[in-house]
Amino acid sequence: MKTQEILDPEQWAEATFGQTQLKDMRRTRRAVTTAAHMAEEPAASLPAQAQTWKDAKAVYRLLDEPNVTFDALMQPHWQQTRLRMDTLPLVLLVQDTTDLDLSHRRKMSGLGEIGNGNGRGMYLQTVLAVEPDSRAVLGCAYQCPFIRIPAPKGETRAQRCRREKETDIWHQCVQHIGPSPASSVRVQVADRGADIFEFLHVCRSIDTHFVVRATQDRRVQTQEGTLGYLFEQVRSQPSSDVRPFDLPARHGHQARSTTLYLSWTSLELLPPRNDSRLNKLPPLPVWVIRVWEEGAPKGEEPLEWILLTSLVGTTCEQAWQRVEWYRARWRVEDYHHCLKTGCRIEERQVQSAERLIRLLGMLSPLAVRLLQVRDLSRQAPESPAHEVIEPETLTILAAHVGLLPSTMTVETFWTEIARMGGFLARRGDGPPGWKTLWKGWLHLQALLEGAHLAFHLRL
Repeated sequence: MKTQEILDPEQWAEATFGQTQLKDMRRTRRAVTTAAHMAEEPAASLPAQAQTWKDAKAVYRLLDEPNVTFDALMQPHWQQTRLRMDTLPLVLLVQDTTDLDLSHRRKMSGLGEIGNGNGRGMYLQTVLAVEPDSRAVLGCAYQCPFIRIPAPKGETRAQRCRREKETDIWHQCVQHIGPSPASSVRVQVADRGADIFEFLHVCRSIDTHFVVRATQDRRVQTQEGTLGYLFEQVRSQPSSDVRPFDLPARHGHQARSTTLYLSWTSLELLPPRNDSRLNKLPPLPVWVIRVWEEGAPKGEEPLEWILLTSLVGTTCEQAWQRVEWYRARWRVEDYHHCLKTGCRIEERQVQSAERLIRLLGMLSPLAVRLLQVRDLSRQAPESPAHEVIEPETLTILAAHVGLLPSTMTVETFWTEIARMGGFLARRGDGPPGWKTLWKGWLHLQALLEGAHLAFHLRL
C-alpha cells in the first residue's frame, strides 16, 4: 500500500475490505464503514468506534450474519499480501501460535481450554509475510483461529497417530499459502513449536524452504552414512566464526552485548519410527546451524540456537544470514501484541466465540496496519517529509512543534509524532515503537479535526 492508503482510515478500509464477498453488497459496504471507524481508534470499544446506536446495532448484526465468515473477511487481505510477496525475490513467512485468553469472559460461549487447561479461550495461528532486509511487514499470508479439542480419554498411541492433531495446523497453513512461484523464494521461519517432521516435509514438497529452531533430538544420518542424534552431532562441530551480538531487553532480562560462536554441518533427518503416517517417508536433507555463547553473565542462561534449514549453504556469511532470518520471527510476536494491546481483541464485549472470530477478521488487518505505520517511520528517513506526507498533515504538525514543513525529513516527522505519544527521543533510545507512534498519530488527528472545525466556524 502507498503511504496515504495506510494512514487514511477510509482509504485503508476501502482497499482492505472493498472487495470482500459477503453475498450482499450492503454487508460489504457495512464492513468497509466499520473498518474505517475501527481504524480511527483501534483500541476503542465497538460502541465508541461506531459512535451512534444505529451504527453500533449494524455492526452487531454484521457479526451475527452466517455469510460473514472469518475467511471471507480476510480473503482480500490474504490475496493482496500474496501479490506483494510475488513482487519480491525472497520473502520470509514467519509463523507462530498465540492464545487469546478469555478466562475473564465467563458467559462467553464456544470457548475451549488454553494453556495447562485452567484457562478458557482460543488459539490463533498466524503466518506473517516479512521483507528480509528491512523487516517490513507485507501482511498476513494466512491465519487460522481454532478451538482446542481435548484428546479422548484412554487414547492409544496408534489412535493418536491416525487422527488429526493440533500440531497439524503448522503444515496446513503452508498448504493454504501454496507453492512458491518460480520468480520468488519463500522461507517459513518459526520457533521450536514448528520442529515437526511433517511440517518440514510438507514445506519441501511444495517448494517452500524453512528455517526452524530445533527442539527434538532427532535421529540423523551423516554424509558418511553414520547414524546418531542431532544435538550430539551438531555440538561436536568446532566453531567456524565468531561475531559480537547485541541481545535486546526482554521480560526480566536487561539488554546486553555478547559474543556468538558459529558452526554448521549437513545432515539428514530420519523420519519418526513410531508414527505410521511418517515412518515410510525418505530422510530429509537439512543444513544445521548452531550459534552459542560461552561465559554468560551470572544469572543468565547461555544463548544457544540450533537451526534447521533446507537452504543449502557453504559459507559463514550464508550461515549468519539464516541466523538473521530466524531473528525476524519476533515480528510475528509484535503482531500478536498489536492485536491484543493495540486492538484489544481479548477485551471485546461479544457473547460467543463465533462472533469474536468474525470480529477478528476485521481486527487482524488492522493490527498489520499498526505495524506498517511503524515501518513507514523507518523507510527513507532522510527523504523530505513533503514527498510522502499529505501537505495538511505536515503543516499542522510543523506548526505544533515549531518547525518549517520544508525542513522536515521523514525521520523528523515520525520522531515528532512519537514524541506526542510519549517517546522521549533520548540519545541512547532506539527508534520509536508502534505504541508511541500510534498514540502520537491519534493526537495529531485530534489537532487536524480541531483545525477543520476552526476553519468551518471561521475562528
